[in-house]
Amino acid sequence: MTLIENHRTSIPPNWSSKSQFTQRQWMDWKVEYTVNPMRELKVHIAHAALKERLKFNSKVLKLFRSKLDMLEGQFFYPHLFFLVDLEGIVLDIHGVDSLHPDLEPLIVRPGSSMSMESGGINAISIAIKTGENIFLEGDEHQLRFFKNWLCLCSPIKVQGEIVAFLNFSRHTPFVYDSIFALVSSIVASIEYELELELQTHNQIDNLFDTYCFTAREREVANLWLQNKGALYIGEKLGITEGTVRNFVKKIYMKSGVNDRGGFMQKFY
Repeated sequence: MTLIENHRTSIPPNWSSKSQFTQRQWMDWKVEYTVNPMRELKVHIAHAALKERLKFNSKVLKLFRSKLDMLEGQFFYPHLFFLVDLEGIVLDIHGVDSLHPDLEPLIVRPGSSMSMESGGINAISIAIKTGENIFLEGDEHQLRFFKNWLCLCSPIKVQGEIVAFLNFSRHTPFVYDSIFALVSSIVASIEYELELELQTHNQIDNLFDTYCFTAREREVANLWLQNKGALYIGEKLGITEGTVRNFVKKIYMKSGVNDRGGFMQKFY
């Protein structure tokens, strides 16, 4: 009898577990990973490469941190949240402070790869392979660190395309229905804000087209809408502060406004 059967907890239909996959699939995944003698993840990217990935994923990273900061102090058991990119590289970890000193030391850090080749079978690596919501029990993981953890991984999607993965791991032998709802609600909240931001961006682009902004005017206008100053914009774009102010005048004239407040209202 499995852990889930023992505790009479059913997996929601939109979540997949080991039982949903064929024995052949499971064996194929297993052979992709050769156990590391150090029992650690095999791949860790360099700091410079991680910095680039953090920059590329800055929007989803910011939302991940803000959502979990709101949940701070509401967990009374060891837990970990991971934000992972499309290739399985860990971008951020939340909850390390919850780990008990007696637990096995954490061998995952930002820049570590949770892909099948690097970390074997885990909720993240299977979610990457399948694009599905994945639930795994401890013994189903190949990596020793997760042998006593329940792990749930869900893709984060924008307009149907996966942009990242959120993983929740809990150090416990008990399964509760609420953990599925917890992960789903966090992911849904992040997706909603990403979709909203994308819609706003598209609306702004359409208005730029309407007012016939040039490529350079678009660059200046985007930064001006972010409330950046002329000096900052000039340094960012490699032009003088005076040139920036001249562009702003042209942008105001084309869009029919007189100041930044009116410009903001026009686009938001």
